[in-house]
Amino acid sequence: MQTPSQHIPATVKVLAVLMTLVVSGIGVLAVATHYAPARSTRYGILPALQGAQADAFGVTIFFVGLLPLGLLLGSARRAAWFGCIVGLLVLVSLFIGAR
Repeated sequence: MQTPSQHIPATVKVLAVLMTLVVSGIGVLAVATHYAPARSTRYGILPALQGAQADAFGVTIFFVGLLPLGLLLGSARRAAWFGCIVGLLVLVSLFIGAR
């Protein structure tokens, strides 16, 4: 039984692309400069990362930034596959970066 897919408004698509550009851009910048500035969390300030730690952080943030693009794929099945693949890439980058 197939149900018709709902139309996604253009503003939502634009916001998804902008979120991807910003978050993935932070990841690319961290990899390109080998530096990630200090970050504030609910547990306090985390120190800046340099070198390989910054690269691992940047790769992980880049993959996380790709998740909003799942809204643009048209069907729920394609979005789910995309989300699973990107989620696995995030997990792999976390485990590789934790070495």
